[in-house]
Amino acid sequence: MAAISLNKSIFRLVVGTVLFTTVGVLASMWLTTATHAQKQLNRNLAIAQSVLQQVLASREQQLYSSADVLTSDFGFKQAVATQDEGTIRSVLLNHGNRINADLMALISLDGQLTSSTSAALPIGSPFPYADFVQKTISDGGGTTLMLFDDKLYQVILLTVDAPRPIALTLVGFELEAELLSQLKNITQLELTIQVKQNNALIFSASTLPMGSQTNIIVDDDRSFSWWDTAILKKHDYISKQFQLSELNNQRVWVVLSENAEHIFSEFNQLQLTITLVALLSIIITLLFGAMFARNLAKPLKKLAEVAHRISHGNYQQNLNTDNANLSEVQELSSAFSLMQDNIRARESKIIFQANHDLLTRINNRYHIEKVIDDKLQLGESFQAIGINIFGFRGINDIFGYHSGDICLKVLASRVTALGGLAARLTGGELLWIPDVSQSDQQLRELKRALEKPVEETGVVINLKVAIGIIECPTDADTAQVLFKRMNIVLDEAQITRQLLLSFDPEIEQRYLRRLSIIVELKKALADNQHELSLAYQPKLNISANKIKSVEALIRWNSANLGFVSPEDFISIAEQAGFIEKITDWVITRAMDDGQLLLNAGIEVCIAINLSAHDVMNPDLLPCVVNQLEERNLPRSLLSFEITESDVVKDPDKAIKHLTAFKDYGFTLAIDDFGTGYSSMAYLKNLPVDTLKVDKSFVLKLNTQLGDQNIVQTVLKLAKSFGMDVVAEGVENQETLTMLQQWDCEYAQGYHICKPIPVLALIEWYGAHLHQNWLENT
Repeated sequence: MAAISLNKSIFRLVVGTVLFTTVGVLASMWLTTATHAQKQLNRNLAIAQSVLQQVLASREQQLYSSADVLTSDFGFKQAVATQDEGTIRSVLLNHGNRINADLMALISLDGQLTSSTSAALPIGSPFPYADFVQKTISDGGGTTLMLFDDKLYQVILLTVDAPRPIALTLVGFELEAELLSQLKNITQLELTIQVKQNNALIFSASTLPMGSQTNIIVDDDRSFSWWDTAILKKHDYISKQFQLSELNNQRVWVVLSENAEHIFSEFNQLQLTITLVALLSIIITLLFGAMFARNLAKPLKKLAEVAHRISHGNYQQNLNTDNANLSEVQELSSAFSLMQDNIRARESKIIFQANHDLLTRINNRYHIEKVIDDKLQLGESFQAIGINIFGFRGINDIFGYHSGDICLKVLASRVTALGGLAARLTGGELLWIPDVSQSDQQLRELKRALEKPVEETGVVINLKVAIGIIECPTDADTAQVLFKRMNIVLDEAQITRQLLLSFDPEIEQRYLRRLSIIVELKKALADNQHELSLAYQPKLNISANKIKSVEALIRWNSANLGFVSPEDFISIAEQAGFIEKITDWVITRAMDDGQLLLNAGIEVCIAINLSAHDVMNPDLLPCVVNQLEERNLPRSLLSFEITESDVVKDPDKAIKHLTAFKDYGFTLAIDDFGTGYSSMAYLKNLPVDTLKVDKSFVLKLNTQLGDQNIVQTVLKLAKSFGMDVVAEGVENQETLTMLQQWDCEYAQGYHICKPIPVLALIEWYGAHLHQNWLENT
C-alpha cells in the first residue's frame, strides 16, 4: 500500500466530512491514523534494530580486543605450549577478573576443555560446540552466542598461536538482566532474547514485565488489527523479531517491543478531537483541520527524515522544531535530539576504546595491526621499532603497579613526541613506526632519550629499555608476522643483554629451538625419563691418592632433538621456571646410584650442582633429608655445589639457606670460582667448605704463568679461610704434579677420568683402586 502523507489524509478527512456523514469521516480517519501508526511503529522498530545491532557489534569488537590481549601474551602462550596447568588457570582467572568475563576457558585443538574458570565448562569434557571450534581454528577466531547451564553468553573464541594454533581461548560474557536494561535504554524499546531449538523455546530473557511477555503481537510487516490493539487492547505490546545467530540448530532471536498504548494514545486522542470538531461544525473542521494537518505533519516528517539519517550513522542533524505547536512533538524532538547525542557519544567512545590503549592513550594492538596490514598491502616499506621496558615486572614489584603505569605513560609520551605511529602491544612493550627509517646512531640516541629517569612522587625510577628493529616488508610481510618476530627479537635482546638488536632469521631459529627444548624437556621429565641420565666424574684426593668424591653431571639424549648440551637446557629451564624439577630428578637419581655404589663397597660423596632457584627454595633441604632417611642413606653421601653468581643475587637469603644445609652436615662448595662476582665479604660469610677453581685457569696450567699465579693465589686465599680447593680441568700429569706441590687438596679432569655412567664408574673404581696417581712426581 502506497504511503499517504498525513497532511493529505487530514484534508481528505475534512472533505469527506463535508461530502459524507460524521460516521464516514470517523471511519476514514481511523483507517488513516491506524495505517500511519503502523508505519511509524515499523520505522521505530527498524531504527531500534539498527541501533541494537551496531551496539552489539561494537561491544563484540571491544570484547575481541580484550581477548586478543590474552592470546597474544607470550607468557600465556608459553604456559599453553608447555601445558603448565597452574599458570594457565592463574592467567585465565586474572585476565577474566580484569575484563569482568563470566567464562574463561582453554580448549584443545581436538575440542577438549583443558582449563576452565567456571563449572559450566567442566575440565576434561568435550566442548559442546565442536563445529564452531573447527571453524575458529580455520578462521583464527570467532564470536557467537552460546547457551551453557540455561545461561546465554556472548562468546569470543581465539586461537593461541605459537606460531601455529596450539589451543583455543574462550572468553564469555553473560547476557544478563543488567545488559538487557542497558540495551533497553539505548533502543528505548523493551527487549526480549529467545533461544529456539527445532522451533521449541529453550531460553528466554526479557525486560518486559512477567505478565506482559505473552500478551504481545509480533509484526512481521503484515497489517495487524488496529481494532484489537488500540480499542480492545488485546495486545499490550507490538514487536518485531530478527534472528541474531544460529549454532547447532539453536537460533537466537531478538524481539523488540513497543508499548501499544504509547503508540496509539496520541492517535486515539486525535480521533476523538476530530470527532468532536466534526460534530460541532463542518466549517470549523475544514479551517482548523488544515491548520492542524500542517502543524502536525511538518515536524513529524522532519523527525522521520532525521531518524532515517540517524539510522545510517549521521548524528549531526538539526532537530529545531520550535515552530511546532504541539508539546508532544517538541518533546519527541527533544527525545530524538538526546538519543542522537547519546548514540554519537557512545559510538565515539566505543570507537576510541576499540582503537586505543586506555592507559597510554596511544593505538592498541588491534588498531595498529590494521594500519600495518594496510601499509603492507599498499606496498609501503617502513621500519618497525619495538620498545620493551627491561625488568618491567621488577618495577611493578618494587614500586607498585601505579608507578609501573606512570612509567608506561611517560614512555608512551616520549615515543609519541617523536612523530610517526605509536602503539602499545602488551604489558611494557610498545611499537613505534617512524616516518623516516632510523640509523644505528639515531637508534642509540633514541635509547638514551627513552631511558631518562622517571620521577614520580619524589621517587626516581631508572628505566632500561630493549629495542628491536624489523624492516618491513623484508623481515615481515603481515602484521601478525611482525608482532611474532618483534616478540622474538625483544626476547632475544633481553636474554643476551643486547638491548639494541635487529631481526635476523637465526634469532628466530634459536627461539624455536628454545621452545622445542622446553616442550621436549618437560616431556622427558614427565614421561620419557629414560632420555635423561647422570654421568659421574671422579675427584682425586691428591694427598691421600684416593677417589673420595664424584661430581654428578646430567645428560639428555632426546629422541626428537638428539643430544642436548646441559649448557643449553639448564639455562632454558631456569628461564622457563622448572629447573627445580630437574634438580629433584638429579637428586633422586643420585641417591639411586649412590645406593649402587654403597652396595659395591664404594664410599664416595656425590656432588650435586644447585641453581639459584634451588638455593632460594626453602623446601629443597627438607625434601633431601626425608629422602635420605626413607632410603636409610648417610648424609655424607651427598654434597652440593653452587656458583658465585647464584649467591650474589640475594646474598643474605642465600647464606641463610646454605647455613641450613651446613647445619644438617652437608658439604658445600663454590663452583667455577674466579669467573663470577668473587667478593671477600661474601666469601668469609658463606658456610662453604671448598672452592672449585674454574677449568679455564687449569687447562693450560703447566704452560701458562698467569694461570699458575691465579691458582696459587686461590690456594693461599682458601687456606686463609680454612677451605679446601678442587682444581677442575686437569688434563695432564704435569698439572697434577704442580697441584700436589702446591698442596692442592683435590684434582678433577679428563687426565683422571672423564664423566661416565654409574656402572662404568664402579668398574673404573675397581680397576684404579690401587693406582699411584703421583708416580711420576
